Amino acid sequence: MSAVATPSSAQEIAELLRDTAGQSRAISIAGNHSKRLMGGPCLPADVTISTARLSRILQYEPNDLTISVEAGVRWSELERTLARNRQRIALDPPFAAEATVGGVVASNSSGPLRKQFGTARDLVIGMQFATLEGKLVRTGGMVVKNVAGLDMGKLLIGSFGTLAVITSVNFRLHPLPEDTRTFVLSFADSDAALTRCSALRESMLRPHTMDLIGPVFAARFGLRGYLLALQAGGSRRVLERYGRELAGSAILAGAEEQSFWKQVREAPAEFLKRQPAGLVLRIATPLSEMDRLLRLASGAAIARAGNGIAYIYLSGPGALASLSRAIKERGWTSVIEYAAPDFRGKGELWPLTPGGESAFAMMKSVKHMFDPQNLLNRSRLYGRI
Repeated sequence: MSAVATPSSAQEIAELLRDTAGQSRAISIAGNHSKRLMGGPCLPADVTISTARLSRILQYEPNDLTISVEAGVRWSELERTLARNRQRIALDPPFAAEATVGGVVASNSSGPLRKQFGTARDLVIGMQFATLEGKLVRTGGMVVKNVAGLDMGKLLIGSFGTLAVITSVNFRLHPLPEDTRTFVLSFADSDAALTRCSALRESMLRPHTMDLIGPVFAARFGLRGYLLALQAGGSRRVLERYGRELAGSAILAGAEEQSFWKQVREAPAEFLKRQPAGLVLRIATPLSEMDRLLRLASGAAIARAGNGIAYIYLSGPGALASLSRAIKERGWTSVIEYAAPDFRGKGELWPLTPGGESAFAMMKSVKHMFDPQNLLNRSRLYGRI
């Protein structure tokens, strides 16, 4: 078992990293362990550094739509704080009740709102991180538009703590819409659903979400077939227009709407509770090839139909074979997003597509620049870094 340290400040973390790395001792980073089934397994470490005590809101400027918070702040608590001013960070990551800000950013987690608002790379405007040299580095700032150039902080988003320790993050905020409605359309097959998706992408409508939900998950809502779910936000007149354009859809509002999107967002968490040996595979395809992917997925999928990202839910490793062949043949990008510890310790989590070796070589170079002794969160980036 590694020794666990719980520093109370960014400076303490920086000093601890410097002292531990100076002794060539391996280090793991933890927030609230909400991502324990995500990414690769962290190899044994001599010291575990927890960010749990970095739990302060450092600066909140509601009128400027910006906030700076420490990495150990619970995501759910941050949402409640912002909601009091009818504001939000337009990310809706899974495991939201347990996740910390640092974990969400380090794993680049997102949800259905990705369609309209993007990922953490679009919403993080600055951060502070501690390096193994014991330095505290600030990047970006507290303004939405910043000076062009290399933003070192962007390298840490999605790095799973393999480069440095995020100690605080600055976000741009969005006002909560005046009101929202969710429109759910049902289709007998994925082709019909994707045809409607294509038409909607070409229309004047700009919904916040556009998720295509396969029959396996549709059944949990008491529905059949493929569901196309769109959430719109705005004034009464805006929502009335959506109602006209999406005539024939089921309309959700209020608590029913909130419950629906919570289930969609938390699908990975609920799936892994029910199937502890299951896998969640994230695949990026051109929009024109999503129909092929959904046919292979046998209905156990939730796709961000506005941007070509699909999450495929598999009962175990045996179901990977046919999908793996298609991924390789089509050159799709994929990672095992969530999996049981046994699989994460021995399975291939990040298959490289043609040309991927050069990108991976660049990642290894960046890792060496930050961590030349390979001490920090070893193997955490999908078992490769």
